[in-house]
Amino acid sequence: MFETPTTPRSNCSCEASDRINRDSTGSLRWKIPVSLFLAYHVFGLLIAPASVPPSSDLVRNSWLLVGPYLQLVNMNQGNHFFAPDPGSSTLIKYEANLKDGRKITGQIPDKNVQFPRLLYHRHFMLTEQFGRMGDYEPRSRALMASAFARQICQEHDAVSVDLTQVTHFLPDTQWIRAGYSLEEPELYLEQKVGHYEWNEF
Repeated sequence: MFETPTTPRSNCSCEASDRINRDSTGSLRWKIPVSLFLAYHVFGLLIAPASVPPSSDLVRNSWLLVGPYLQLVNMNQGNHFFAPDPGSSTLIKYEANLKDGRKITGQIPDKNVQFPRLLYHRHFMLTEQFGRMGDYEPRSRALMASAFARQICQEHDAVSVDLTQVTHFLPDTQWIRAGYSLEEPELYLEQKVGHYEWNEF
């Protein structure tokens, strides 16, 4: 009688099972932290607009968990300028004094200079942050104004620059119904920020 040859199927199955287990264990080592990070990131994106007043203490305290990360990656947009009650907007006007005596004027942001539109929005977020600082963060506001002035001097090779904060208020419904424009002078408030010399930087 001939013996039927046997194949070590049980051993193969065990080896395949062990290999699958090792692969799944190895993949979990990076899937779990990546999944946790994505959950944390999405949580931060939801908390950022929700924490804009009026909001509950729970939501504002939750922002403390993600605020530093959102600011680091520049994703701390509260989107309060969309709804439900957008506030005034902030622009920075400047007058740069050149070495030959000429003067150059401009503003930040400027849709005719910053292109594409996303670049304009990034500049707009800088001036909005500057406007929100007000008198609450005088040191940060002074540093930011100095950074604006230094950049303008570098771009235009200027010896000095004067900065002015321009606040553009939104009109109410009665203003619009009366036929007035959004660009009426009464809607703008100009406040001098300061004079900066290039040799002081």
